Amino acid sequence: MNWMQLMALALTCSGVGMAGGRQPEAAWLGRAVDVQNTEFCRANGCRLLPARQNQTNTVGWHDGQQLRYGVGQGWTLEVEVRPEGWISNAFLLNSSAHRGTRLDTKELNRAAHFLSAVTGRQFSAGAVRSCISAGLAAQNLDPDIYGPLQQLSQWKTPAGLPYKARCGVAGAGPLGVWAGWMQA
Repeated sequence: MNWMQLMALALTCSGVGMAGGRQPEAAWLGRAVDVQNTEFCRANGCRLLPARQNQTNTVGWHDGQQLRYGVGQGWTLEVEVRPEGWISNAFLLNSSAHRGTRLDTKELNRAAHFLSAVTGRQFSAGAVRSCISAGLAAQNLDPDIYGPLQQLSQWKTPAGLPYKARCGVAGAGPLGVWAGWMQA
């Protein structure tokens, strides 16, 4: 083999094509990730907001911290970081979209892109739209329901940690999508 054939073989084996393709980023969940330097944040202009150290009275996780990022046009990205440094949960919430509202196509695409980055699984804007529509319909029947009973996705890591991807209204507030460990 000549030098060019060896280089082409090396690029093919490493998953990078000759046309300039690249490997997709690994999922954020279960890993220590510099969120601001992810492809999602580079594309959406994430800016770090004040972090919150969790306390014994924090709903959900009593230890670790929550990092928050502004993601432009009313969106907030929140990641729950365990004391060991790995991300256990991630939320993308639109503070301008509340119960009874819908997300437009651009917002649905952003939500699907976020879920794909966080989970390493593929999500489409259509799947997010269907989930949000089902959640809003469920809320019309019972205002205490935050989203549809059926999650967008459910899986376990090779180590056996249970993860789910969900959509709906977070608390009494913004509409969005999230994924993480031990989601209800």
